[in-house]
Amino acid sequence: MQEEIPSLWEAARREMEDYSFLGSYEQPKWDIPNKIGISCAVSSRFSEGSERGHTTNSIERYIDEASAVIEEGAFSVHIDFTWVTDEKGRRLDKIPPVEAYSMVLEPLRKRYGYSFMADLNVLNGATFEECLSPAVAGLAEIGPCAPGHPESFAGPAVRTLVANGVVPALAIHNSGEIELAKRRLIDTGILKGTVYWGLLFGLPFDVGRTLLSGNSVTDVDDMVRQMMLMVHQIRKVDPTAPIHVCAAGRATMYMTTLATMLGLHIRVGTEDTEWKYPNSDERFSSNLEMFKAAKEIAALHGRTPATANEMRALLGVPQR
Repeated sequence: MQEEIPSLWEAARREMEDYSFLGSYEQPKWDIPNKIGISCAVSSRFSEGSERGHTTNSIERYIDEASAVIEEGAFSVHIDFTWVTDEKGRRLDKIPPVEAYSMVLEPLRKRYGYSFMADLNVLNGATFEECLSPAVAGLAEIGPCAPGHPESFAGPAVRTLVANGVVPALAIHNSGEIELAKRRLIDTGILKGTVYWGLLFGLPFDVGRTLLSGNSVTDVDDMVRQMMLMVHQIRKVDPTAPIHVCAAGRATMYMTTLATMLGLHIRVGTEDTEWKYPNSDERFSSNLEMFKAAKEIAALHGRTPATANEMRALLGVPQR
């Protein structure tokens, strides 16, 4: 028997009688990864007196700061030297990079093996070969490089990283660098397969055009618009690319929170920010304090820290 079709008004009456908020409909889960890679840049470029060289950033303290976040679950440690000194009082950014990085990495590897990835700056050196020497020497697993650096340096640098099994982390300081990365590094075939992107914006510069000119972030509106724009542009280049966002400048943990909500990875640490909140002058006392805050933010959003091997798998490099 053919089902009787009610009139409009009868259908509306029945629907109101049977009304419920969702009925039998179940909302689908959002596409947010459970795992989140949390790395830490432990250099304290903002430490009191650092601009005058009067700093407490000894190599021992550097190793202690790195050890603390590795033990707390950092999948990688970004190692860069700003006013860090060895026991002889030498600034580590003024001595050969392989020697300087080995001073930090050797004790960390003895303690923790390859439970963390070594993310090494490859910009320090009097020559190109010296800059890239940590990658060639097998010390680095990740090496940041900005597409906005001079093309004569950036292209060969990324090519050298890839040739030595190091993951290039494309340091994006403004949206224009995304197009540069595509044109200079991806379309040319220098980068193939998985491309690892890192957003580092929100730090002020003293002049309008530098090697790392960044976007101005003066409030939440600036932060959200710019992060969403850059993520959108990266996704147009590579819809599944892994992206991490660095806590930087006043935006600090607000950036970390938004990135966590978006399903991205995060980098915290005192290298690029000292503030706990954008609306006060309260400062973090250590990298560990900031890392623990990032872990709590992740947990509140249903995400757990990824291990180094889980991130190696995501980045397409052998597990160790």
